[in-house]
Amino acid sequence: MENNEINNSELETMRAQIALLKDKLDKETIVSDKLLRDTMRHKARNINANAWVSVGASIFVIFWALTFLPIEGFSWWFVGATILMMLVCDFFTWKYHKDVNAKTMNSDLLTVAKVMKQLRDNYKKWLKYSIGLIAVWFVWFAVEYCILLSDWRVALFMIIALLVGLAIGGFIGLKMHNSVIRNAEEIISQIEESDE
Repeated sequence: MENNEINNSELETMRAQIALLKDKLDKETIVSDKLLRDTMRHKARNINANAWVSVGASIFVIFWALTFLPIEGFSWWFVGATILMMLVCDFFTWKYHKDVNAKTMNSDLLTVAKVMKQLRDNYKKWLKYSIGLIAVWFVWFAVEYCILLSDWRVALFMIIALLVGLAIGGFIGLKMHNSVIRNAEEIISQIEESDE
């Protein structure tokens, strides 16, 4: 009888320890899920911050095209093409980022992973198109500048200055582009690790 009481006492102690361990594990899972969600939301804010910077730069270029280019004598075709190019860029920025929002980040992890994979793939594809688009725009810009300037040395100097500006802008744009892809891949990686 005394043996049964010891066994029951040990059994009750073990049950209490198991319940305590289970409670700790449940709390750890909740904390891990909360940390994962907080990290995903932070990275999503970084992704969308890059989109807002792009839209801000686009608005600046549209304003510049409407004010500076006509005064300098650029054709209205070029002005219109520049504005259209910026509006197309803004449209695709909106299209790619529209699902990167609080509602999506609070959805199930599979949905978040799908949105991030789509964003990453769209950004990788967009780079190919944007380089071609910028190259055509720059050549058109350089040709119009050469026509406007009578001295070829001044035109050459301006084209070199424009190439330097293009390189700086391209470097900044590429850093932003890579930041979006890196943040999306980090979210995907964290989700995959949490499923293991």
